[in-house]
Amino acid sequence: MIAALGTPLSTDLFLATQIATQLAETNRANLRRLTVAVRGGEVTLRGSVASYYERQIAIQTCRMLEGIVRVNDAVEVAAIE
Repeated sequence: MIAALGTPLSTDLFLATQIATQLAETNRANLRRLTVAVRGGEVTLRGSVASYYERQIAIQTCRMLEGIVRVNDAVEVAAIE
């Protein structure tokens, strides 16, 4: 799920879409289910993953993009059925 909450909307929406696309390309289904919200270049990731490694992949994916000023990590590590 993608949410762009800041201004300019087009930039935040672009960044959210880029992050979601890159997460989807990782071959890890748990990362595809994360919620990505961007507001003023500040990313918030929410959801659950199965390991700390997956959580780190998600955070690093966000940090790699130009225009991201901060990553808020609200990703939980939990057993996923």
